[in-house]
Amino acid sequence: MSTEQAQKEQPINVQGVVGKISSLISTLSLRSESPSMFYKRASAAIVQGFQSPYGTISVRFGSEIVEDYWHTGSTDPSFWKKPVEDLLNTSMQEAKPVARRFSARDASFQIALISVILRDITGSMIGVMSMVVRCTDSFTAEMYRELLESFTTQMAIGASRIEEAGKVPEDEAPDASVSKAANYTSGVEMAFALVSSLRSKLGCEQAAIGVADGAKVKIQAVSGLDEVSNRAEAVRLMGDAMGEAVDRGTQIIYQNNSGNGVESNQGYRVHKRWYEHLGGSCVASIPLDAGSGEAMVVSLRRRAELPFNAEELETVENLMKPYAPAFGLIDRANRSIVSHAKKSIGEGVRETFKPKGWGRKIFALLMLSALAWIAFGTMGYHVNAPASVRPSTVRSVSAPVEGTLLTAFVTAGDYVTEGQVLAVFDDSELLVQREQFLAEIQIAQINENRAVSDGMGVDAELARAERRLSEARLAEIDWQIEQSTIVAPFDGFVMSGDLRARLGETMTLGTPMFEIARDDGWTIDVEMPQRVAADIKPGEVGVFAPNARPEETIELQVVRVQPLAHPINGKTVYITEGELGQTKEWMKPGMEGIARVEFGKRPVWWVGTHRIVDYFRTNFWL
Repeated sequence: MSTEQAQKEQPINVQGVVGKISSLISTLSLRSESPSMFYKRASAAIVQGFQSPYGTISVRFGSEIVEDYWHTGSTDPSFWKKPVEDLLNTSMQEAKPVARRFSARDASFQIALISVILRDITGSMIGVMSMVVRCTDSFTAEMYRELLESFTTQMAIGASRIEEAGKVPEDEAPDASVSKAANYTSGVEMAFALVSSLRSKLGCEQAAIGVADGAKVKIQAVSGLDEVSNRAEAVRLMGDAMGEAVDRGTQIIYQNNSGNGVESNQGYRVHKRWYEHLGGSCVASIPLDAGSGEAMVVSLRRRAELPFNAEELETVENLMKPYAPAFGLIDRANRSIVSHAKKSIGEGVRETFKPKGWGRKIFALLMLSALAWIAFGTMGYHVNAPASVRPSTVRSVSAPVEGTLLTAFVTAGDYVTEGQVLAVFDDSELLVQREQFLAEIQIAQINENRAVSDGMGVDAELARAERRLSEARLAEIDWQIEQSTIVAPFDGFVMSGDLRARLGETMTLGTPMFEIARDDGWTIDVEMPQRVAADIKPGEVGVFAPNARPEETIELQVVRVQPLAHPINGKTVYITEGELGQTKEWMKPGMEGIARVEFGKRPVWWVGTHRIVDYFRTNFWL
């Protein structure tokens, strides 16, 4: 069958069809002449009820072997025959249920091949049933497997009734109300039918059935009562007694030991209170396993002069035991997905806190502690951002005079000390001018002296002025000669300036020559994202991890936040300047890394969710 053909089949309504199948199986158990005919008809009803494309059965009754198959829909049964029969053989060889799930290429259509073990009323394996079901996920496939096992249990009960009906006279056959109880799709209705039968069959004053899910027992029906109300003290005591029987996992009887009945179980305080409340009536509770962690409890009350005997209690247990799984079947069939989830959670909680489950208790305690910390605790909030290092002080060195560059002693990357010669300009022309101005000063001095001796005051004053002018020019030449030698203003690194290719070039005044960075302080520029622009402020602290040596973190403190945003690598950031608390000898200008700036304590839940919340607020206006 192709995927397109299979997709045309509509999925079934599981909850709607379970009751119909269960009712039909019960009806067939009353109308079939033999167990083999009953298994054939019941299997066909299951295959048709689930709209299975193909289903098969192989079951043995003594020397008789029943094998048959059924199919529904328009698909070719030969397409399914081999895989389903292979699954049946595998399950029969391994004596265990097998389930395999398959999906179409587009994953929009899934099927499951399921096989379950057929057992008789004693639990012995008598055959296997396999079928194909459509499903949407593994949960649905598992649900179908549980339903199919429940139906096979009901088939075992029906086959047992047919065999028993053929052995005993009609007047000794089981009570008709009990035989028809499986027709009910409600657990309460089935329980009412069963307690009515038990009451009349055993001559009891009262019979009741309860279903226990974990430690909680819910009374389904009490004979003689149309409705069960927990407000009545007698009903509460009965429910508590059922819970005691489930907890102990054994039959509990409390009655007068003077008769011929079974002696009372001493030490069961709840049953004793129930016994005393009833004025000495005989009471008994029988727990029965209903599968899937559930239990069915039968409680009986009879007059004091008619104590229970062992044969009666064994008969009640054998009579009710086949019905216990039916309560689980009906409950699961009528249970919603939400109820399934609640039950799973409840079972998980009970499993965690059961006695001796210390590992689970510790795990649960740790989980609760973590949740409490998330809800009420605080933690440090920090932001990581790219950062780079630059010197705190940088000095530009330019040509102080116009002249020819004679030599250069350093280049970018060199370390220099204060007063170290960096470069030298040609000062030969300046030295010639200096000698000229010295000669002019001597001439002016001679003229001044002659004019004074001749009594020529005006000429002496003129000579004195010429001398002062030449002295000023000499001072300027001396300054230029001094400036022709470029020296380092402080200790540091030469960040830029390579003049080796410019030797002999005439430089004008102010031509850039070097950039020198002081080595005693570093500033870090952090590219903070705009989402924290409102939080960042001077005084915040953090650490810087350079890419070159991430293991050596350095403390930092924010000193300034630039007011204008900058687009960098497609993101809008605010340059945040900070001072590093230490100076490392290996640190170099431009070194990059990651800075982490601390913003103090914030609630744990806020730290974990604020970015997601902000995203929805800004994108969906929440």
